[in-house]
Amino acid sequence: MLEFHLRELGLFGAARARDPQVRGLTRFRPDTEPEPVAGAELLRIEAECRRARLALLDATDEAYKGSARGRAFAAWLARARPAELICTRKGDTSLEDVHRYIVRDAVQWLTLWSAGYRPDPLWHAIAKAVALMAVLDDVVVPPQDVADGTHRIGDESLADVLDRVKALGGDRDARWLAHAYRETLFSARIQFHEKWSTAGPGMAPPAHLDAVQAYVGEPDTLRASIVRTYAAETLPVMHLIAYYFRFSFDDCDWAAFVSAGVAQTLGMDISKDQYGVGVKEATNFGVRPGRQAQENVRRRTELHRTFLCLTARFQDITDFPTTVYDRYSRVSLSYARLVDRYIERRDMTRLPMDETLSAVVDDILTGRR
Repeated sequence: MLEFHLRELGLFGAARARDPQVRGLTRFRPDTEPEPVAGAELLRIEAECRRARLALLDATDEAYKGSARGRAFAAWLARARPAELICTRKGDTSLEDVHRYIVRDAVQWLTLWSAGYRPDPLWHAIAKAVALMAVLDDVVVPPQDVADGTHRIGDESLADVLDRVKALGGDRDARWLAHAYRETLFSARIQFHEKWSTAGPGMAPPAHLDAVQAYVGEPDTLRASIVRTYAAETLPVMHLIAYYFRFSFDDCDWAAFVSAGVAQTLGMDISKDQYGVGVKEATNFGVRPGRQAQENVRRRTELHRTFLCLTARFQDITDFPTTVYDRYSRVSLSYARLVDRYIERRDMTRLPMDETLSAVVDDILTGRR
């Protein structure tokens, strides 16, 4: 994988070229070419979704602290062995193994996002920050552990790594990093509540606080996609990419920024659906358990249209930030075919790392480079 991307610097064009394949997905092609979502309208909707999600998080936090179910889950969490906290379902038995694989995933993702592997200390530090964010999907981590630095990979917390990124970044605008950190704390609360929502009898929260149903049951496709993106952590990652490429914080096109983050999540789901990854899960892009075939067809079509509406704003624009947004949006269409994480997810087993990739992972884990 890494050797391929050391050579493959034109993958941005390849990802764009796959759009016709996506548009031609059997019978899910929209009747008309979707128009871009208006920027002001997108930001208004995102703000509404964020307020609603925060209100649900606050209510869930209160229930977690004050209900018998919440206390039962907290008691389980306090006595759980490390292996019991792992949610990967790929045979992992230690947090060290999970951390090593999530660093590998971060290397492969960042290689795609940045149009190639870059063996410089800043790139490596950002890859470790991405791993600290993404591993919240793979392990049960209380949000407070992220905030106080208990959550670590190796000997570094997310705050530690972002401090290292800032030191390596020179005169880059550190506001990007501060926003990435705050956005991760937001995502960490959602990820934790999702884990609580899937707890066993007597521990799971009431149905109206189910974190997964918060977007699965959302009838408006764009809003559901935005809410899902909060858990997918594609927005804090976009902050890191903006920092790496020296985007102007003051002049940021926030509508494009949000469009890229949400489209990244949808592209990932489209790719997973095409390759049969997670097809039995409630959050699957296409076929959902318990849904009629026609309803699943409608869902595929609507989510596909939403993806195209979000990425349409990047067509025929050549300024550098928009080029990066476009790449970030579309390259996720390749995930299930290229990134080991999704191949493993389909087969529910781990893949070996070759010597080159393993050496890069070691360097990032230890912070040697």
